Amino acid sequence: MRNLMKKIYLDYNATTPVAPSVFEAMRPFFSEHYGNPSSSHTLGRAAAEAIEDARGRTASLLSCNPNEIIFTGSGTESNNFALKGTMFQSAGVPGGHMIISAIEHPAILQPALFMERLGFDLTIVGCDSNGVVDPDDVQAAIRPD
Repeated sequence: MRNLMKKIYLDYNATTPVAPSVFEAMRPFFSEHYGNPSSSHTLGRAAAEAIEDARGRTASLLSCNPNEIIFTGSGTESNNFALKGTMFQSAGVPGGHMIISAIEHPAILQPALFMERLGFDLTIVGCDSNGVVDPDDVQAAIRPD
């Protein structure tokens, strides 16, 4: 007997299907223009030009400068970049303060704990039984640094 049940995927936080328009736009880079954009050879230069074009188009959509657009390979990489970049903004001198919630994903928790080991202060704000963080608790944890 054939299985007539429809499959339902519930882990869209981990990965999602690619929209057909995105797949078509990327198709040449899966088969023809697969060069390393950091390389100086022809395939690499073509890939680098495509990335810069995408950076410019994205910046235009967001009304910002292309040099403000940074492409990363994952949410974890983006979180690391944002958290560590923000904390190191003061010339990399430890002494800043970071606030996170007690229910953060490991992609936030682990970089925060890393920054704490480097000498930054970390406050972990709790949540209720429904996983809701009280904004007053966050407000109370905010310091000038």
